[in-house]
Amino acid sequence: MKLLCKHLSFFLLLSALLFAAILLSHSCLSGSDTSSADEVFEAYTDDLFRTCITESTLNLHYTLADPETFGIPRVPATFARDSEYSSLSSATVLENALERLSDFDPDALSSSNRLTWKILDAQLPRELALSSFSFYGEPCSPLLGVQAQLPVLLAEYAFYCRKDIDDYLALLNQLDAYYRALLTYQEQKAEAGLFMSSDTASRVMEGCRSFLQNQDQHFLLTSFSERLAEADFLSDQERASLEEANRDALTDHVFPAYELLLQGFSRLRDSGRNEGGLFHFPEGRAYYQALVDSVIGSGRSIPEIRSLIEDQLLSDARLMADLTARRPELITDLSGELDPGSARTPEQILEHLQSACSGDFPALADELTYTVKTVVPSLQKQLSPAFYLTPPLDRMESHVIYINPAAGCQGLSLFTTLAHEGFPGHLYQTVFEASCQPDPVRSLFYFGGYVEGWAAYAERFSYGYAKLDPDLAELLGAHSFFLLGLYARSDIGVHWDGWSQEELNRFWEGYGIRNTAALTEIWQAIRQDPANYLKYYAGALEILKLRQEAETALGGRFSLKDFHSFLLRTGPAPFSVIRSCLPFRTALD
Repeated sequence: MKLLCKHLSFFLLLSALLFAAILLSHSCLSGSDTSSADEVFEAYTDDLFRTCITESTLNLHYTLADPETFGIPRVPATFARDSEYSSLSSATVLENALERLSDFDPDALSSSNRLTWKILDAQLPRELALSSFSFYGEPCSPLLGVQAQLPVLLAEYAFYCRKDIDDYLALLNQLDAYYRALLTYQEQKAEAGLFMSSDTASRVMEGCRSFLQNQDQHFLLTSFSERLAEADFLSDQERASLEEANRDALTDHVFPAYELLLQGFSRLRDSGRNEGGLFHFPEGRAYYQALVDSVIGSGRSIPEIRSLIEDQLLSDARLMADLTARRPELITDLSGELDPGSARTPEQILEHLQSACSGDFPALADELTYTVKTVVPSLQKQLSPAFYLTPPLDRMESHVIYINPAAGCQGLSLFTTLAHEGFPGHLYQTVFEASCQPDPVRSLFYFGGYVEGWAAYAERFSYGYAKLDPDLAELLGAHSFFLLGLYARSDIGVHWDGWSQEELNRFWEGYGIRNTAALTEIWQAIRQDPANYLKYYAGALEILKLRQEAETALGGRFSLKDFHSFLLRTGPAPFSVIRSCLPFRTALD
């Protein structure tokens, strides 16, 4: 999981683009008679970025530590406006943005600007298609919802200057009003017959209760004190005053905000009309296709993606069968405790991974500082086993990876998890992307298929770095990826094919998974977050398909490190765009 404001950016982008469209229509194209095509296009993307990013203080702060250096003035702190939860007004907004984009000839642009144009040209229509499904989006899911992720973003809100502290406290003081607007949206979903299932709502409530525990020693108190202690621009008197202001904000606004959600979801819990997947909503399948198009951007239909998944599952099943037939003792090794080598602590594992992957992945230019933290007890049930917290674009020297003790990761499991979050996964990919200095406008979009697909691909790779028997490493990597594929196939089964829980259970039972409690958790995890598992697996599949295509085209000239370099330099984008950028593409067409 890559935890950052981009999980919320789709909703933020829609409300912000209206203002960007107005700006663009009056400013960036006006100089086209005297400016080069690249200058005019960069003015377009600059205006788009500045306007969108300033709509939410949280998004701005997690994207830029020092917005003034980008010519962005400090504005009063605010969460995104109420309309962020609704896509009712977004169609016109996105159409205006697309109209402005169509004024540019991509062939007249530099290669980097042409890539940005292609990304906008591919992604804006997908966001437009998604915007037509009012009340189908779910900003309050138990795992990925605002109420689950916001506490971590607040606890990690860095204080670079006094204005950051003032902004942070202003956000805390607005949280109850912000959540009241969020609850209004949920009430509108219920009126439209699109509210979540009763047990999903119960899990949201459970998360709110967990957050409200231990208020006298709450982690938003302790984390605030820790950040103040590191703020050398404050006096002791200022720290004492700010401590009191933070405690008051939590008591008067933050805890009441979670009480508000708890009470609201208690009222709405049984108002849902669908205990299954998106398939059972009136426009559920169409929404699911639009969601997958936006998040993964493969340009493939759901049936095509389903076929790719089934083909890969068969391929990995055959690989595992061949390995165990040739070496039956590997089956015994699978059941034992596997030691990934001498690295024991997370820091040692990350150091080993960074060194081990250097033969397959291009080197990073700069030394990195990273910290591994533990998820606080009150959030462990609601958060993923691990996640990487993306730093601002202008502060790429420091990174944070969170480990969730509730997941019980240790040994080889911890090793591969840190490969996913660290090297050569999220942390590595983010730093490499930043070194290429892409247009900041690209950071407005969350390309989940690329980002999570890359990390899933990196995780499979990492078994080969664990100092295991090579055949065992290959078997374990295939087995882990196979399990992820079962989740991805189930995602399509539930949301596109209309599987019931009984049908999902039969699917998993066919692969030897019969534990009732485990199957219930799989059902709930897939139902509450459509396309979540799909973005990991389908994204990784797209990378594997690109790699196979490159190997076929280049033969003996194929270099794995060069292929990885191509993907990393292209950066997060829809796979339809990445596929069109393959350097040997014209030779194949």
